[in-house]
Amino acid sequence: MLKRCETVVELIKREILIVISKQNDLLNDFGVQPSKLKIQVELTKNQMLGDFSTNVMMSLGLSPENVLKFAYKIAAALSKRFFAKVEVAKPGFLNIFLSENLNSKFLKQILKQQDEFGKFKHKKIFYNIEFVSANPTGLLHIGHARNAAIGDTLSRIWKTYGFNVNREYYINDGGNQIEKLAVSTLIRYKQLFGMKDELPDDSYHGNEIIEIASRIKAEVIDKFVNVPYDENKINDRTASHFFKAYAKNYLFNIIKDTLNSFGVSMDIWFSESDIYKNNLINVSLQILKKYIYQNDGATWLKTSELGDDKDRVLIKTDGTYTYFLPDIVYHNIKLSRGYDKIFNIWGSDHKSYADRMKIAIQLLGYSKECVEILIMQMVRLVKNGAEFKMSKRSANTLTLQDLLDTIGKDAARWFLVSQSLSTHLEIDVDKATKKNNDNPFYYVQYAHARINQLLEKTHYDLPKNFNMLVLPIERNLINLLHYFKHTIQTIAHSYETQKMTLYLTNLAKVFHAFYAANKIIDNQNLALSQQRFYLAQTVKQVLKNGLFLIGITAVNKM
Repeated sequence: MLKRCETVVELIKREILIVISKQNDLLNDFGVQPSKLKIQVELTKNQMLGDFSTNVMMSLGLSPENVLKFAYKIAAALSKRFFAKVEVAKPGFLNIFLSENLNSKFLKQILKQQDEFGKFKHKKIFYNIEFVSANPTGLLHIGHARNAAIGDTLSRIWKTYGFNVNREYYINDGGNQIEKLAVSTLIRYKQLFGMKDELPDDSYHGNEIIEIASRIKAEVIDKFVNVPYDENKINDRTASHFFKAYAKNYLFNIIKDTLNSFGVSMDIWFSESDIYKNNLINVSLQILKKYIYQNDGATWLKTSELGDDKDRVLIKTDGTYTYFLPDIVYHNIKLSRGYDKIFNIWGSDHKSYADRMKIAIQLLGYSKECVEILIMQMVRLVKNGAEFKMSKRSANTLTLQDLLDTIGKDAARWFLVSQSLSTHLEIDVDKATKKNNDNPFYYVQYAHARINQLLEKTHYDLPKNFNMLVLPIERNLINLLHYFKHTIQTIAHSYETQKMTLYLTNLAKVFHAFYAANKIIDNQNLALSQQRFYLAQTVKQVLKNGLFLIGITAVNKM
């Protein structure tokens, strides 16, 4: 029978392996090794042909005649176990019909566990995932929004799957970009006093820099108006420290607030500046010393030894660090905490850098399997077929806050996780804000609200079983409910968050069709109404739990 933390797919695989392991002629005459079988189990598209199907018999390397011969033997043996029946379809598919007893116990499990349904047994696996990690030099843009939605969704799914997870944000506050931020803020501050200082082309031009300068002026008046500077730094120690700290903290607090509005929280906030304060550079350099050499006054790392097209500079001729070195140190710090695997979500412009970082991690002495770098393609908003731009806060960049203001948190999270990381994402503003079935997010939310309004109208005692739910569409609903935990399991290993929005859309679609074609509350058939009532309850619960995994609150009324 289905164990508490087992999916129906795992049950079917387990039973197939048990039955195959008892077929001596398969094991001896044909050399079949059950432990090496990779069994694929899929939902059937037509419930008249079964609930689930597998092509395992075609993977045994048998002749067509023997495939069918053993398929019938395996089907007969499986039918005597937990399934109503198992049929064979040419050229050797096994079509599995779930038993009413198994389905009844499963639906009652959902009703009992409620918000806990979908959770797996705790596993001794500990992941770290670092995502967003925008420099505290400006506001979060919509690229960061996709990063945040996917990173947070993966974290939620891993936790539900039984993993321990640390969500981490790396604060890049130790490099030249902070010096540039301070200079940009000082120039804007001076301009507020009528001074003719101009921002260099590579400065930060966002309107938020003017806001910071205005706040500084209100606090210190003209204290720093005569402070000297050049394009790279403020040439006054006190002023430099003040402007760097003030601007960084102001922007970082906005970043935190924006992420909080987006439903994203972090377990660890790690500052790059701590690497320098605690002299951690030398720790990693010591580990890497046999791969380091000097050339032309610079310090190089032999990344070419593991496939890089050339070696990489760690310390430049002027003694300053490249971005690569503190990043290596940071990854060494994360890995030294004892995680089973660390994840980064980076933009597509970091593809070659990701390969380089994996090499550095191996040179530090870690296996390449201990790090996974997910590369994300860009995202843009479109309206009437053209790119949608409306930001008033940060030059021409569309910010995460703009996205929230335009389509809302829940719709934003839905669409941002609804396509593979490897694809460019376009969010149609008109579609995302429509309140009709053309909007898949609305379509799913409406299914939950529709069920809630239906269930509020009446109440039934829990039935002893669900033996009257025999229509193909009813079985389809139950099979999809079975598939929820399998979907979680799949995403936990594949990192494909779009599988959850696809699953929820399919579940809502089948329920809407079921609702349109059948009476759920029928006073002429109390027993059937009782079972359909609780079937709807389980669908509502799974919709709610699935939306939660994306960071969305299911609504009860629309």
